[in-house]
Amino acid sequence: MAKSAIIIDGAGVTAKFNDVSIADIVSISFGVHGERDEIDLSTIDATEYMVGLLGDLVGVEDVVITKKADPAAELAHTSDNKNLVIEYYVGKSTKKTLTYWAQLKNVSPSSVERAAADGVNVDMTFAITNLNADLAETGPSIA
Repeated sequence: MAKSAIIIDGAGVTAKFNDVSIADIVSISFGVHGERDEIDLSTIDATEYMVGLLGDLVGVEDVVITKKADPAAELAHTSDNKNLVIEYYVGKSTKKTLTYWAQLKNVSPSSVERAAADGVNVDMTFAITNLNADLAETGPSIA
């Protein structure tokens, strides 16, 4: 199944992980919510077509926040399972808030280029856990 990504330009976007702001956002990318894996049920008895179903569990892809590098700021973020909150605008005035339970998976050099004088970008990759602080299943929300 092809995976899609939604990319939001960093202009006007705010993000917090464990109530700690993530500054200087260049862009944010995340997968389309609600993707389910295909389960192949084909057997030797199938004579003409592959057969299968979609699984019941919904997968949520990692969220990647591309930002201007600031090593001290990146080190200040915990790798524990915490809330990741992203606020952005649809159009000029419709504010949306995405909330995930996530863990900071890694911080790595970004392929998004900047002018040499502006420094480098890094990608902060967050694994979506879908487990709240009490380890109860809690999916992403959008408001």
